[in-house]
Amino acid sequence: MHWQRSGPPRKPEPAGADGLPLVKHVIEEYRHRMRQVTCTCGWQGSSIDSDPAGWKAHLAETRRPRA
Repeated sequence: MHWQRSGPPRKPEPAGADGLPLVKHVIEEYRHRMRQVTCTCGWQGSSIDSDPAGWKAHLAETRRPRA
């Protein structure tokens, strides 16, 4: 079974001062049996905490420095 979000696709977020879009990285889709997540930015990967290329690593890579 494949989960699909209901409603229209998200609109692009406005750009920040650095020109990069202001995107909140949140889980849009979670596949329990596969332990796979899809981020709102399109990134897909593992939800396993110990995976060095998983969800937590994605958040760390995309975290913006505080102003």
